[in-house]
Formats: sequence, structure tokens, C-alpha cells
Amino acid sequence: MTDYFRNDVLVKRQYLRIEWCLSALRHPVRREVQPEDGRIRYWVFVPELGKHLRVVTLDDGVTLHNAFPDRRFKP
Repeated sequence: MTDYFRNDVLVKRQYLRIEWCLSALRHPVRREVQPEDGRIRYWVFVPELGKHLRVVTLDDGVTLHNAFPDRRFKP
């Protein structure tokens, strides 16, 4: 995980669970590569949140960079 993920995302969104993020990487509902920087977006539905979680990795597809409930996501 990046320093940003560790020091900002997890601090601001204390309800997030690493296992949800890993589930998004293993079994995404959708996966997209951001053309501007090569980062990869993954979405997974999290029943405990009642929403889809968007997880963003660096271009390696492994290093967690950001995660948040995505209110606008339409599967």
C-alpha cells in the first residue's frame, strides 16, 4: 500500500477493511485502467456498506492507493 493509502485513506475512512479491498482485487464487478496514469480501478459490492466500494491501485494492479464507497457506480 502507498503512504497515502496508509496515512490518509485509512485514517479518514476508519470503517474500511483491508479484506474488502483485497476482495475487489480478486473478484471485481468491474475493472478499468485510468488512461491518464495507468492506475487501475476495481469495484466490489460490500454488503456491510450496502454500496459498491471503488479500490484504486497503482499501475502494478497490486499496490493499494485509494478506496471509497462509490455512490455513482452503476453495475
